[in-house]
Amino acid sequence: MARKLVFLLLMVLVLVPATAGLAQSSGLPVDVPRNEVFVADQIFRYDNVDNYNMWINGPVQPTRHGLLMDTLWYSDAETGQRVFGAAVSDPEYNADFTEMTVQLRDNIFWSDGVQFSADDLVYTVQTIMGNPNLNVFFSPLDQNVAKVEKIDDYTVKFTLKAANPRFHYYFETRWNAVYMMPKHVFEKVTEPLEEYKFNPPVSLGAYVINQVDPNGFWELFTRREDVERTSAGIVSGKSGPANVLSIFYGDSAKKAIAMSRGDLDVAFDFDYEAFQSVLESTPTARSWYADFPWAYPNEIDSRYYAFNYEKEPLFQNKDVRWALALSLDIVDLSTEYIGAVTPVTAIPQPATSALSNLYHKPLESWLEGLEIQVDGAAYKPWDNTVADRIGQWATEQGYNVSGDVKSVFGIGWWKYDTDAAEKLLMKSGFTRNSDGKWLTPDGQPWTIEILAANDEPDAFRMANAAADQWKAFGIDATAAGVERNVWTTRLNSGDFQIAVPWGNWNGSLANGDKWSSIQCLNSKFFVSMPENYTSKGGCNEMRLQVDGLDELIATLTTTNPQSDAGLKLNQDFVKMWTENMYAINAISFKKFITWDSRYWKNFPTAENPTVFPEYWFQIGKFTWMQLEPAG
Repeated sequence: MARKLVFLLLMVLVLVPATAGLAQSSGLPVDVPRNEVFVADQIFRYDNVDNYNMWINGPVQPTRHGLLMDTLWYSDAETGQRVFGAAVSDPEYNADFTEMTVQLRDNIFWSDGVQFSADDLVYTVQTIMGNPNLNVFFSPLDQNVAKVEKIDDYTVKFTLKAANPRFHYYFETRWNAVYMMPKHVFEKVTEPLEEYKFNPPVSLGAYVINQVDPNGFWELFTRREDVERTSAGIVSGKSGPANVLSIFYGDSAKKAIAMSRGDLDVAFDFDYEAFQSVLESTPTARSWYADFPWAYPNEIDSRYYAFNYEKEPLFQNKDVRWALALSLDIVDLSTEYIGAVTPVTAIPQPATSALSNLYHKPLESWLEGLEIQVDGAAYKPWDNTVADRIGQWATEQGYNVSGDVKSVFGIGWWKYDTDAAEKLLMKSGFTRNSDGKWLTPDGQPWTIEILAANDEPDAFRMANAAADQWKAFGIDATAAGVERNVWTTRLNSGDFQIAVPWGNWNGSLANGDKWSSIQCLNSKFFVSMPENYTSKGGCNEMRLQVDGLDELIATLTTTNPQSDAGLKLNQDFVKMWTENMYAINAISFKKFITWDSRYWKNFPTAENPTVFPEYWFQIGKFTWMQLEPAG
């Protein structure tokens, strides 16, 4: 089936005329020479186009925040290095971690010519702490900061309410961290800051806004003339493209067509079939690896099936959760739905090479010995043959599988055992009707909808895989692929039974520390449906409440993140989450980040891993800087 889809899409690409597209002969909506603009996949259509106030929930962050915003430090998941942003050195703590001092750059400027200084950092923190409606960063700053003060023009001191050796994490980012505010702009705003749109934005990044499509399909950013006075320009020593066009074409097939005709330089992701068609139609295109498994594997995230404990009380039962896990065939999911291009992971941690050494490999014996109760007897659900079976499939497809199969495909997953799953459900009061379909304990047909964003190919494929496999098991399951804005609204409000998200507690920093990913599960951040689960600074989209979790987080908070004790606490969280099957973790993150070298070169690859390639993250500000004209 997959090969047939590839062939059909390839025929479409062949038939697309090179001049097909939008307003200009290049196919682009802006009047800029093609060799002076790098065209990037916008990921989704914006519905909040004119609002650049990223200190509140709502305004768009992807791509924009890397090009326009800055924070103190950046954590490069590819190199494992800390990159200095608005700060010029590492955070400096006192002996008991109750004070943190920051040394700032004395040579970066806002796009209107005003120099960045300690006044901006102090103002940013004090303003956010003084306004709960600036809700992206209010809670962590309000709960941690007793005082922030300017020592001199480029030195700021934080006094904390309690010891916290990780306080700097709020200002150190892959995705985002506390964005610096231009004091000279915001202090003159007369309307409530939560209503202020910061439009046009004064940039601390290397680019400024040039043109914007009011319908949300594209934005044109132009490089600042003084790019050498930005942290991106200083760190890289380069200038990047003169212009960056962020554009939304639609689904994978439409992006593949755009790339084939030269109207897209980098795609955020493709589904498997579209990626294969691009390789066939566009000889200058490639992803991270030049050959199988192609995709970029090192984003520190993984994908999982998230239960909504508040909307669906059935999920409060551990046996029900385990039954759903044991009725999933991970080998089929990996091979037939994902193309075996990313490792499976049964624990809330992605199986990157570095993190596997901290989590998957040390915990493998624990997973092998893990027991649950099935039909009154101890049952070991672990299956260590998964990698071998996926590897056999890949070999049968003609792919060259190099290295240890567990390193390529994961150390294992749960058994596909519908007999055990049936026993767990029967024990919990479920029954089957005359057609073999499952009925809930109250005698009603068991229906499950799996929600996913349809512009996240792996998430949508996972939703379809679960729907197909659970339906075969007798559950009336359906996959609901929705546009990003609908996905965000429904996830935030709790309008789902099972969803396929990513991020938060199933990831960590590049050093393996999960604190910044799990501290947001603290019960003080919990809100009930339909309030936005992030409204108090939380990340608990499952509306889950776990005894003992607050205590674990509190202990981890005061433990040195680089210590053995810190790693053990992180592993304790992983064990607790896994044994209780609070969510069904499935696969590591991968992205078919695909770039076409017709117009631009030096995009990071496995052979040239200069920087994190995911340009839409805030740390993507350094990715743009690496690009050079191909001609």
